[in-house]
Amino acid sequence: MSLHRTIGEASAAPPRVYGTVMRSIHWITLSLLVSVYTLAWSVDGTASRDEAAWLVMMHRSLGLSVLLLTLFRLYWRRTMRVAALPEDVPLLQRLAAQTVAAALYLLLLLQPLLGLIASQAHGDRISAFGLFVLPSVIATNRALSHQIFALHGTVAIVLLMLIGMHACAALYHHVIRRDQVLAGILPGVVFLPLSAERELDNVPQ
Repeated sequence: MSLHRTIGEASAAPPRVYGTVMRSIHWITLSLLVSVYTLAWSVDGTASRDEAAWLVMMHRSLGLSVLLLTLFRLYWRRTMRVAALPEDVPLLQRLAAQTVAAALYLLLLLQPLLGLIASQAHGDRISAFGLFVLPSVIATNRALSHQIFALHGTVAIVLLMLIGMHACAALYHHVIRRDQVLAGILPGVVFLPLSAERELDNVPQ
């Protein structure tokens, strides 16, 4: 059994821990998603139209933030190395991880766009945090709006399922495989160089 290692700098290529920017993006995105879903589920229980309007405005604004942050995340992934899965992870698990990750990125881009288009097709003006109104990209079409909102709701459920699968996979790596996959995305975690890590692995337990 290996000792837990959370000090030193990772020197392996590819890295086994995400950089500060990617880790920050990951947890900010999760926080935004929690807020977006909470706001959506809270609208029907509001006591006034003004309160409902404010919740909807924040829901849309945070959804737009998710879209922009995901675009930046994809750009950052192309310019910086990202943490790799352990070499002994089976091929099917690697393919499953890549498929779920790709689906998550796709839906994180698609879902806010569906909400934006559906709202504008409904004839709504989209205010970003009450600071400015987004330009309209589609003419008012209530029938189309209802269809896109229905798709928006379906995608929301699928996205939740994918997030759940992603979280379960992380726990599988941490609890069952006991590797460093989950630790690699946690804030403030770094690793020893591989040479020092091998020396620790040889220490009697």
